[in-house]
Parts: sequence; structure tokens; C-alpha cells
Amino acid sequence: MERKYITVCYYICEIRKCPEIFGINSEKVLSVSDCITDHEPNCRLCDGWNAGRLREEKAEYMKRFPDTETYVKMSEEITALTNECLFFIDGCFLRRKDAEHFYSEYFSDKDHALVSVTAEECDCENFGLEFRIDENTAEDTDGEFMGCDIIGWDSFVFHSFLCNALQKELTDARFNNFCLLKNPFDEVREMAEAIDGKGEPVDWTAVMIRRIK
Repeated sequence: MERKYITVCYYICEIRKCPEIFGINSEKVLSVSDCITDHEPNCRLCDGWNAGRLREEKAEYMKRFPDTETYVKMSEEITALTNECLFFIDGCFLRRKDAEHFYSEYFSDKDHALVSVTAEECDCENFGLEFRIDENTAEDTDGEFMGCDIIGWDSFVFHSFLCNALQKELTDARFNNFCLLKNPFDEVREMAEAIDGKGEPVDWTAVMIRRIK
């Protein structure tokens, strides 16, 4: 049977220096798990969210924007998407056009990358019903293939096998410069099965990460 792949979502990910604690010989790290890197927009720090709280963090966050008007405009746009269930609080966009808009308008710098997350169709049920409201059911092959990852969905956020130190269980894992797996996708699926039941209480799932911008 021919395999089918589906691109389930998009993220604007911060690119950080690889933490030494990972024990991985990579220069940088990029992840769709916000346990590892921040994603944009940061809902917690948008106007109207957590009113009366996080004032100092919000003030610092606002400095990333050219002026207050731009920050407020971005906040209003992302709140509207959230209300439509097209954006989740961890930074997950269901539609590419929305992710591209926010990247181009607000976060297009060298420290961020817009990426897609693609999984085998038979594994998409691991990510919950919320991913099935999007009209797209095909694989988005546009962009640069960056590598594979192993992630698990839990209450509107992704966990990574790295933040559970499960890479220590996978002796055949090979990493690239962004802490993504260089192994072929079939091997990464086997790795996900090998760590089933370990770490976070999630279904560990192999995915492909492509850089759109």
C-alpha cells in the first residue's frame, strides 16, 4: 500500500544554541516543542491576554516591534485566529497562509524560521481532533527539508523526545546542525516505537520538518 503523508501544521520557531545538556554535537536547535524553543507569536504576551499579569514580560516583548501600534495589530490578528481555532497557544498554525503572513509581517529575522510539520497519515490520529478541522489533507512538500523529529501531542502542546532525554535510548540516532534527526524517516518511525511508553505520557510520533522561510 502506498504511504500517504499529511502536513498537519506550521510553526514560527526560534533558532537557539544547542544546550550542552542534550549531549548532542550540534551547533543550534530548532523544535516545534515549546519545551525547547520559543514560538511566535507568544500568546501569553499578546495584548488582552493575562490582563493585569506578566506586565514586565509584556513590556520587554513589545520592544521587539517597531511601535505599539504594530504590537497591538499583531495581537488583535492572532486573537482572531485563536478564536477561530486556527492557532493554538503554543504557536501552532493550522494554515500555511496564516503562518506566512505572521512570519513576513512580524518575525522574519535570522533568529526565526517558518517550518511545516508532516506525518504519515496513519499517525495523524496521535495529534488529536483539533488538527482535522483544517481543509488541507495533503503533504506540503514546498521548502527545504531540514530533518526528522520525534514529538508527542499533549493538551495543545508538543513535547519532544529531547526534553525527555530519550535520545540516550537511541544509540543509532544521528543529528544535524539543528538537533534534527538525519536518519531516514523509516528509521525514525522505528525509534519512535522504541521509546513508546517512556518520558511524557504521549504517543511518540515521527515527523518531517521542512523550512518554508
